Amino acid sequence: MRHVLLLSESIGTGHERAASAIEEALLAADPHVRVTRLNLLDTFRPRTAKVTRGLYVQALARTPKLWGRWYEWQRGKQWNGLSRLVVHHVLNKDVGAYVRHLAPDAVVCTHPLPACLIAQLKSEGLDTRLCTVVTDYDLHGYWVHPHTDLYCVPLPQMREEIRVRQGHEADVEVTGIPISPRFPEQLRETWLQPPLVRVGGKISLFEKSSCPKRVLISGGGLGVGVLPMVREIAESASFRAGEIEITVVCGRNRDLYRELCGVYGNTRRLRVLGYTHQMHRLMAEHDLLVTKPGGMTVSEALAMRLPMVLYTPIQGQEHRNGQLMQERGVAYIASDPQEGVRLVHNLLRHDGERLRMIRNMDGLCHPRAALFVADAVLVRSDSPVKNLVKIQAL
Repeated sequence: MRHVLLLSESIGTGHERAASAIEEALLAADPHVRVTRLNLLDTFRPRTAKVTRGLYVQALARTPKLWGRWYEWQRGKQWNGLSRLVVHHVLNKDVGAYVRHLAPDAVVCTHPLPACLIAQLKSEGLDTRLCTVVTDYDLHGYWVHPHTDLYCVPLPQMREEIRVRQGHEADVEVTGIPISPRFPEQLRETWLQPPLVRVGGKISLFEKSSCPKRVLISGGGLGVGVLPMVREIAESASFRAGEIEITVVCGRNRDLYRELCGVYGNTRRLRVLGYTHQMHRLMAEHDLLVTKPGGMTVSEALAMRLPMVLYTPIQGQEHRNGQLMQERGVAYIASDPQEGVRLVHNLLRHDGERLRMIRNMDGLCHPRAALFVADAVLVRSDSPVKNLVKIQAL
């Protein structure tokens, strides 16, 4: 029986969601594989994990430009010696003993911290295969480590970037960012009417102006930056006239949930939700997504063919994710809530523009990315993937 260890972190929710999607795909591809999944800091250093999350959120809220400058400064570098030293002293002993005891055939990391640590352990003699799954559309240096055997990346150009940085010692597979199999494109196909409907496998226009347009607003797992955008849209003439319905997903931000419910209530025209496992259904039911450009959220929207307006990106990785989405013509970036509302109204009024954005998603979306990651991991661990063809046909 093959054994795969999945390591992630709970800073944000995207890394955990990617790990969960890979776990599902591994078990579906080979029911006999053994999978162990955990968050590294939460398991071995829970206090450190709590402090780290708090500092991260404060840094984004209070000094976002400083975070962005650090990201860009370090972008072309691998994790420096000081970072490796900290990882070594904080986690190496406990995690090293744990991993050696498990003796997994492969370790799959969806966050750069465990990838750094396992690479360090491999340099000290740990015998396992290391696969790093990049969960952003920008390749920062902290993803690239010596002794990594396999990278799973969302874009073809990343293959050459990794080989320039690490040479040819690692395999690189363009798999896409792994998302849950709950995000099938067919689910959205059943909802694309009106104003968009699929006829004979092709998307075409179908006008029905009396149908309210639905806007989904999400601040990611932390619910960051949502309030100003909700206020602007809820106070617009289109919303007051009943032309727009809004659903707000607050994630784990309970203060935001209480504030929005207190100000706007929780009605059919303006629904307020907390953390949800039903994003696939929400994306299927809405005409436009207003969100921060986290790698996972963007990938889910691409899989569901849902046009996006992107706002308040985290300086650094999310900023670069957003730039790429805008360059590829699948999203618009709003510099402030007022511009965001203008973009929302413009896109909801022009079905043809949303149709163009949907068509542009063909070259970016990878709804089966988790299956491709599972395939790459299992094949390179000499394990057959007997059910993969059947799964891909679902």
